[in-house]
Amino acid sequence: MLHETSYPFQPFDSPWLSQPDPAELAALEDIRREGWFDSQEPVIASLSEILCAVSSVTDQEAEIVATVVHMLSSGSVALAPDKPTEYSR
Repeated sequence: MLHETSYPFQPFDSPWLSQPDPAELAALEDIRREGWFDSQEPVIASLSEILCAVSSVTDQEAEIVATVVHMLSSGSVALAPDKPTEYSR
């Protein structure tokens, strides 16, 4: 014999559930004012510096590539402008 699943708390509709809680709104305003959601400036580095840093932690090529791609696409790291070398002239 199969038993029906019963839930002790049934969802209910209430007008106050659709409205934001004033205490939560005040807390979010405090957090915004303190700058907790401000994005940080990316670290500026050359591609060779990024590759050296990541490859010092792992030898797996796929992990190195995935980590560098993630760092660049997330904005935590930005590539430094190319410096002219004697070979690029």
